Amino acid sequence: MIRTLLIPENQDVSIQIPASFVGKQVEVIAFTINETIDQSEAKDIPLTHYASQNSLVKDWLTCEEDEAWANL
Repeated sequence: MIRTLLIPENQDVSIQIPASFVGKQVEVIAFTINETIDQSEAKDIPLTHYASQNSLVKDWLTCEEDEAWANL
């Protein structure tokens, strides 16, 4: 896992990934620190979205799903 903090100088951000990441699905999330929640509140938030992701991915990554979202 790679985690870093930065202050962009423009709208372009580039990262180098480990060779072991090449060819694999990698998630990249960008948000400002102000958008995060207080860590004292975070400890009580259920993380069901992480637990359900693997079971739902088989439904998300389909041609039918892509077609359904194509016009949005």
